[in-house]
Amino acid sequence: MGYRLKKRIRVSDLTLRLGLSFQGVDAELLGVSTLDDQSLGFLVFSKIEGKALAGSIIVEPANGELSNHSDVNYTTIESNNPRLDFIRLLDVLATEIGFSTYEFASKIHESAVIGPNVVIEAGCTVGENVIIEANTVIHSGTNIGANTRIRSCSSIGGDGFGFERLEDGTPVRFPHLGGVVIGEDVEIGALNSISRGALSNTKVDAFVKTDNLVHIAHNCHVKEGAFITACAEISGGVVIGEGAWIAPNSCTHQKITIGDHAVVGLGAVVTKNIPNNSIWAGNPAKKLRDIK
Repeated sequence: MGYRLKKRIRVSDLTLRLGLSFQGVDAELLGVSTLDDQSLGFLVFSKIEGKALAGSIIVEPANGELSNHSDVNYTTIESNNPRLDFIRLLDVLATEIGFSTYEFASKIHESAVIGPNVVIEAGCTVGENVIIEANTVIHSGTNIGANTRIRSCSSIGGDGFGFERLEDGTPVRFPHLGGVVIGEDVEIGALNSISRGALSNTKVDAFVKTDNLVHIAHNCHVKEGAFITACAEISGGVVIGEGAWIAPNSCTHQKITIGDHAVVGLGAVVTKNIPNNSIWAGNPAKKLRDIK
């Protein structure tokens, strides 16, 4: 999946604006994608050298050897801080050119019930028999499956929390280009916040239920039938397994996995992966017992 720009720009033009160097083809940049989905003319980011495929444009660590790469069929933007410079490049693209990914009129099924003061931005899909209660905001790139209910005052699909600091300490926002995909028969509680993915989607699968005041950060995947109760915080990139139970006021470290049918106890602080069919509690969370 890639995110296409509204108009093309040469790599030389883009890098010149930020004082960066590039090697290889002075290609036309078409859009941005993840490293796993790189393709012709799309900008990607890697922490490791040598991950470029033919035709891609990659931001990767500088090797200190600015030689002539005109004989290769990809483009390298070299950086001593690839994540920071990738964010800087994205910021220029988002603010000065823009992306066309979600520029279609939202598709709202005629059976959907939309409450007062609900905002549904362009580029969304709302399925059959969906209920969206008052004062909720559905941001671009959100897909909501049939028979799902979103309680009042929730925010679905806004940017996640992603920043990098310049050398002088000034924070730079990571523009989030992904969306939110909510399955069928889901219930999202009141005052929930579900952030869009950075370069891929945040996913909430069928039959998931969340209580009030739940936060689900960017790029999380909440699998089928999981329950997340009041005031729980799920950090970026976390995977919650099928049928898991997340108790009130618990929180997780980023990019960990909570196993299928696992239980996270009241107020637990989860700092590492939790296996299937087990109960964990405490700060930091520790295993109490297996579930038979």
